[in-house]
Order: sequence, then structure tokens, then C-alpha cells
Amino acid sequence: MHLKGKQIGFALPEGHFSMPDILTEVKKLVSAGADVYPLFLATSEQPEIDSQFTEAKKILEQVTGREMLTTTLADEAGETSGEDINFDIMVIAPCPGNFLVRLVNARTTSAPLSKTVRHLQEGNPVVLAVITNGDSESLLQNVEQILSIKSFFLVPFGPVDQGGKQIYLARLDLLAETVTYAVQDRQLEPVYLEPCWLPH
Repeated sequence: MHLKGKQIGFALPEGHFSMPDILTEVKKLVSAGADVYPLFLATSEQPEIDSQFTEAKKILEQVTGREMLTTTLADEAGETSGEDINFDIMVIAPCPGNFLVRLVNARTTSAPLSKTVRHLQEGNPVVLAVITNGDSESLLQNVEQILSIKSFFLVPFGPVDQGGKQIYLARLDLLAETVTYAVQDRQLEPVYLEPCWLPH
């Protein structure tokens, strides 16, 4: 992996903590020599904190050796707490469908985003691990728009039947590899995985 010395902002959105898969990938990044900064992406000034988040925070801080910073999705909800870091690359994992829509809208309407999230619009690589359900056509349209932006890269994803409902999940086991490709300004292919390529 070409990640030695790279500063990676690793953001977990509020309410979405896919451990231990994410932890495994963070360990890979750290082992490759990357400096990983765990971030908590809140959707409000008073985000909901539960035991799952507390445990995820504790583990990520142990693995990365850095305190988890809190950032928000909107300017009006405040800015990043802690040190001001210029990341070489940012990872949002998992990236829920509503956040993917925010990114698309921000690109097309210049909607304000917080300082940390503005990294997404400054030409630095951004890796998104999609997790969503609902309208597949709308999702794929958003994915197409995201991929048209030069600095965005997606962890390969595909449809999964879960409890009788179809959802779309990124192959989190390919996250570290996707980051390595993104640092080289390359997209790991194929982006869209047919169900037969997904683990059972």
C-alpha cells in the first residue's frame, strides 16, 4: 500500500457504526503507515450517543492512537472541535444514502457544508462506502453524479437482500484497497457488484 505518512480523516456518520468490518480496514490503513484521524460526523449540535458509539470510539482511539474529533454536516451546527488538520484523503464509512444526496446537492447547488466536509469539494481524494436502501434508480443516479466528480471514489458496492428488503452495501473488506487506489487517483473496479460477487 502506498499510504505511508498519509493523513487520513476517517469519518463515521451518526447512527451508522459497522464494526468490526470497519475496524479491520482501519487496522490495515494504520499497518500500511497511514496516520488515521477518527471523526464523528454529527447531524445536529446534540447528537445521540449510545453504547455502540462509545465502544466504537474507544476501539478506534486505541487503534489509531488519536482522540476522535467531532464534526458536523452543516455550518450552522458548528465546526470541527480540536486541531485543524489538512487531510490527504478522507474516508466516510459507512456513507448513508441521505449523506450521498447531500454531497450531490452541495456539488450542484453550492450548499454550505462544514469545514471538514468542505474537504470533499477541494480536490482532495474522498472515499465513500455506500450503505442505503430505497429507490435503486435514484441511488444509481447519485452514484453516477458522484463518480463524475474527479476526486470522489467509491468502495465497490452491490444489492443485498436483508430481511426481505433490498439494500445496497459497500464491500467494506475492499475499503483499504479502495483508499490505496484513490491515493493514486484511481477507482477500484468494478464499482457496482452483481449479487453473485458479494459475500454471503
